[in-house]
Parts: sequence; C-alpha cells; structure tokens
Amino acid sequence: STSALPLVGGRSTTMDTTATTFRRRRTPHSSSSSNNIKSWMLITLASITIFMFGIFITIISQHKKQLKTAGSIYTKSNTNKLSNTAACPHGQERTWHGGHPTQDRPGSCWCGQDEYCMCTPSVAIDIVLYQKRPSTKNNPSDGADYDVWVVRRSDTNQLATIGGFVDTGETTENAVLREVEEETGITIPPQLMSSHHSGASSPNKNNSAIKLIGVYSDPRRDNRRHIVSIAYALEFNPDSMTTKDGSGIPHAGDDAKDVIAIPLEEIGVKYVGEDWYADHLSILLDFKMQLMVMKDGEVDRSKELYGGDVARSTCS
Repeated sequence: STSALPLVGGRSTTMDTTATTFRRRRTPHSSSSSNNIKSWMLITLASITIFMFGIFITIISQHKKQLKTAGSIYTKSNTNKLSNTAACPHGQERTWHGGHPTQDRPGSCWCGQDEYCMCTPSVAIDIVLYQKRPSTKNNPSDGADYDVWVVRRSDTNQLATIGGFVDTGETTENAVLREVEEETGITIPPQLMSSHHSGASSPNKNNSAIKLIGVYSDPRRDNRRHIVSIAYALEFNPDSMTTKDGSGIPHAGDDAKDVIAIPLEEIGVKYVGEDWYADHLSILLDFKMQLMVMKDGEVDRSKELYGGDVARSTCS
C-alpha cells in the first residue's frame, strides 16, 4: 500500500509501507515463538529429570531386593548339614537363616578399618563353672558330687552358663578370665590359665584350670545372630581363686540377674527345656557326660533345644 506524505518542496511524496507494516507484524510473532521454544525446553528438561528419577528409584528398589536375598541362605543337603549358598554383600544389610524357630533374620556386616566387611559368625565363650559340693551333716558327700554355678539372665530370665562375646584382640582364654570376673566376681590368677608348661619331658602337658568341652556352631542355637561358642569347664577352687567381696562365694555382676548353684544331677532332670537360654542345656549335659564318664544312653537329651540335635564338636 502507499500513503501520501505532506508536500515537500511542492511535491507530493508517497512511500511503500508494506515492508514497514510487515516488520511491525513480525515483531510480536517472533517474541511468541521464542517463548514457545523456552516452554518446550523446560518441558523436555522436566520430562528427562522425571524419567531419570524413575530409573534411579527402580535401581535402588532392585538393589534392596538383591541385598535382602543375597545374604546367607542355608539349605539342607542330603547329609543334613547346613551350607552357605550366597556371598556376603559388602558392608550392607543381610539376612541370615537360623535361630529357633529357624527363619530368616535381618542383620548387618561388620567392617574393618580397611573398609573390608566380613559377614562371619560372632565368637563367644561359655563357661561351665563347677565346684565340689562340701559334705555336711545333713548332706553328706563322698567328694564326687558337684554343683554348677549358673546365671539367671536379666533379659529373658532364663538360666544360662557364664559367658559372653570375645573382644577384638582378645584370646578365648582371656575372655574366660574377664567374663568370670564380670559375672560372678571370681578372680582367677593368670598362671592358672596356662595351657601348657615348658618342661622338656612333657612340653604339651595341660596345666590349665580350664578344660575344653567343645565348639558349638549351629546357626539355630541363638536368636540374636549366628554365634559360634567355645565352651570351657572351670572348677572353682576357693583356695586358689578369690572373690571381689572376699566371701569365697560367687555373686551376680555385670548383666547377670543372679548367680545360683544347681546340683549337677538335677541338670536335664529338674531344669530342662525353656528353663535354659539357647543351647546351654546341651553344653551342660555334654560336660556332665565328660565329667561322669557317662554313656549317651544314661543322659536324657530329649528336652534339649531341637532334642539335642544341634551341630557341635565335643571333646571325648
């Protein structure tokens, strides 16, 4: 289109305004297109973010499932032995199969300073503390009768042998010294714990106050975690051992609710089954057989945990 301009020098001037009009119309259109591009970019970016977040959540969910199933899964083989069929995840939560009743139980791995994590059983010690029963007028003894000192746990109120976990850097023998003193107040001179002496004639002669009963490693034995326990027998002799209060009588300490003496012959007869924590009745009956040189048929094992069918290796 054309438009007339005022006379300039007497002449009428016209100019084409088409381009100008076109340019004026293009300006708002260009601004709208730019806004649309920005909107599409934001929508695309948001979509990508949501998509990536979804993938991340899926990976985390699958990883948790793998961790839950990648723990120790114990299966019964033809020989009725328990075997570990899965590797331990590195420093993560795992599931172990055991306790009573036997079932999957959650747990975690312990890691060393080098950040290498070992999902292995905990190591503990159990002590059968026994003493010859003194002969009295009302209770005569020929010196062959024994009492066993046991503790009553403060958490479950069950009877249990004296014992606890072995600390890192500690031998099982030193753990016996510590746990006996903590739970009963009895102090054992270290020289009584020597496993052998250096005599040339008999270098391997056992000179220790403690005697090995056996090793108890069944994952079903304890509900807290898979615990391997080394069980020892220790004869309490007031003439060579002292108590903190000087009474010569064990007293409860640490986490023990009470310490009581039970006649050895009543263990497995009067005190059975749920009276005892974990498989401690099995440990005591194994000791009873070893001390009294009994045959299997002379001890009723039917009231033990799993009827006495717990994995263990005992001394003859």
